[in-house]
Amino acid sequence: MMANDDPRGTAAASAMPGVLSAAAIGAEPAPMSIPDLPGHLLRRCHQIVVALFLDECGAHDLTPLQFAVLGVLRQFGPLDQVTLGGLAALDRTTVAVVLRNLEERGLVVRAQSRRDRRAKIVTITERGADVVIGAEPAAIKAQERALAPLDPDEAAEFVRLLRKLAEGNNDFSRAPQKRR
Repeated sequence: MMANDDPRGTAAASAMPGVLSAAAIGAEPAPMSIPDLPGHLLRRCHQIVVALFLDECGAHDLTPLQFAVLGVLRQFGPLDQVTLGGLAALDRTTVAVVLRNLEERGLVVRAQSRRDRRAKIVTITERGADVVIGAEPAAIKAQERALAPLDPDEAAEFVRLLRKLAEGNNDFSRAPQKRR
């Protein structure tokens, strides 16, 4: 198939091995197809997943970020805000805003660290643990709904590829995820 016959346009054809780009043959490049760009598709999928999460978890009054922070605290126990942000892949400002909202609702408490007076230690409260445990089935249902258009093998491969993409580009993030 020649590049000009590719229904995806010249830009897509030029990415295929052995196919010359439009610039290489002196032709004008085809306009970029925004709907087919990986970044655009990831942004759309993020919008969809957030909408599904809010739909499923509405009764628990949690945002996806609040759920993530509570989940990290439940998994690892009390953490300083910087470590918490790293494990949840959130920047300092976002962590502070999420924690303020969770603290106002009595789902977490913050206290000054005994070791480092500049650090705040965050602890999930019993109420916070109850909320995140109660929200887990709804959060799982939201994830299942997001993956519903894929068969089980496709869903597993998609998640594997997303993980590979996220881990491979982690250093480019404003808030790289830290591992424990």
